[in-house]
Amino acid sequence: MPTGILRWEDPARVETRTTDEYAQVAAALRANPHKWAVIAENPDTVEGRRNANRLFNGVKKGYRGFRHDPTGTFQVTTRTVARDDGTKAVLVYVQYVPHS
Repeated sequence: MPTGILRWEDPARVETRTTDEYAQVAAALRANPHKWAVIAENPDTVEGRRNANRLFNGVKKGYRGFRHDPTGTFQVTTRTVARDDGTKAVLVYVQYVPHS
């Protein structure tokens, strides 16, 4: 039998720092349903991909101003694109889809 502990308890509550930094962006997306918009552009670097991923997860989980509500949901995706100067960028796209 592996060594270790076995203790029955619920997981500790996840402490998340909530911000509404994209609340105005979310409101604009709600006013233009079904339209994709670029909400962030990051360089294709380790830090840029990390920032894009944080924003992607924030939209998916309803953080940073993209609150879940019964009227609709936000869809999010990322794309890595080549710029004219030969560098690459990671774009974060979001759209608001109202529930029918």
